[in-house]
Amino acid sequence: MELELRNIKKSYRKKQVLKKVSLTAKVGECTGIIGANGCGKSTLLKILAGIEKADGGDIFMNGELVKMKSSRLTDHVGYIPQESVLIPELTVEDNLKLWASFGEHKKNENTLKRLREQFQLEDFYRKKVKYLSGGMNKRVNIVCALIHEPSLLLMDEPSTALDLVFKKELREYIRNFTASGGSVLLSSHDEGEIAGCTALWAIKDGIAQKVPQGETIDKIVSKYMK
Repeated sequence: MELELRNIKKSYRKKQVLKKVSLTAKVGECTGIIGANGCGKSTLLKILAGIEKADGGDIFMNGELVKMKSSRLTDHVGYIPQESVLIPELTVEDNLKLWASFGEHKKNENTLKRLREQFQLEDFYRKKVKYLSGGMNKRVNIVCALIHEPSLLLMDEPSTALDLVFKKELREYIRNFTASGGSVLLSSHDEGEIAGCTALWAIKDGIAQKVPQGETIDKIVSKYMK
């Protein structure tokens, strides 16, 4: 799914976080959003996931204007937030079965079985979420976002708390996902993730600007992320 944002705005009381954010995320590409802490990266992803409401601006999906929080958009989106979406008192199994119960249940169960093996959840599948490590918790959250096989993945610092093995696994999944026609829009401070993006947009002073191709990671970090 190709996504285009035009002049997205968002304020909290008197503070305008997003002034005029315009960017595109193309089919088959991993598009990165970078910027200093508090610049509005997470807010933008929450708007696209239907969690926050924008104050203004337009969203286009495959060239057609869609309403904010429209099911046309959110039905195609998988969202991996920084915060866990899991219910601590339930087991990993019960959390994932709950997510799989929405939509086409049988299809989701088959997808879940594949993802459970891919992200190696078996060792703690029947453990309560409140006893998981940060890395285990993150892996389960990632699987939650993938159960419904979205065409657009929104990822907010997706590799946080993951060890090197699963960071590599996640990057491989992103490569395969985009190669099969999916789109990824991710916010990250991880240099490895940033380097793997096809295109980069930096949010500064509430406005998005495209990062020129060919800039080194060191220059990107010093120029856009401090």
